[in-house]
Amino acid sequence: MSGTDFDTHHRDCADALGAYALHALPEEEVHDVELHLRSCERCREDLAGLSLVVEALPAAAPPLTAPPMLEQRLMSVVSSEAQLLRAAGGDADRVPAKPRRRGGRRWARPALAAVAATAAAAAVVGFVIGGAPGGSSTRTVQAHLLPGSAESASTRVALRIHGKRGTLVVHDLPAPPTHRIYQVWVQRNASSPVPAGARFALRSGAIEIPHSLAGVDVVMVTDEPVDGSATPTRSPIVIARPA
Repeated sequence: MSGTDFDTHHRDCADALGAYALHALPEEEVHDVELHLRSCERCREDLAGLSLVVEALPAAAPPLTAPPMLEQRLMSVVSSEAQLLRAAGGDADRVPAKPRRRGGRRWARPALAAVAATAAAAAVVGFVIGGAPGGSSTRTVQAHLLPGSAESASTRVALRIHGKRGTLVVHDLPAPPTHRIYQVWVQRNASSPVPAGARFALRSGAIEIPHSLAGVDVVMVTDEPVDGSATPTRSPIVIARPA
């Protein structure tokens, strides 16, 4: 690849990072971005900053209970839109062909400003339908991936804490070994880790932790037999410290 082609490819991938961080990039474009991230330290740093913003979105506003009338209006709008789409036919919601530019590929995708705008919009909304009224604030703790976890350049793990409850948010986590599953553990002081009540195999998503995080010093993840273990059988690949 010539210097000019590399510069063009770099700009295109940089333009796509916002959508990539929001998991909104079409699958056919994800591979190109991830390939570029392996060799571009600057884009990896930019993605890390964008990921922090995305992970903070749920904490942008306190969860409140939506008024019943508002929930009814929202459901009415959803129902009306569904009826319109059915009446318009199967092509009504098809995404138009992506625009291209001369001399290289161009994604019409949001970057840092768009992600920041999304965060601002979340703050304006200020409620979650069915959420708990008057709950304590939510905070996000970045988890550490330990050597040997085989993570990719796009792997991100965070612990979202709301009161005594926690959610592990993973993105592009390596798949667990064959016939094994990821298991979440909690540890207090110097005591032995105990099961947190959560096992998972998904690579990207949110995992609710049933165990209370009150007084917990460390949340960790190991890969275990599919039926789970009473104590960790392998070294952790992810560690987060709630305190």
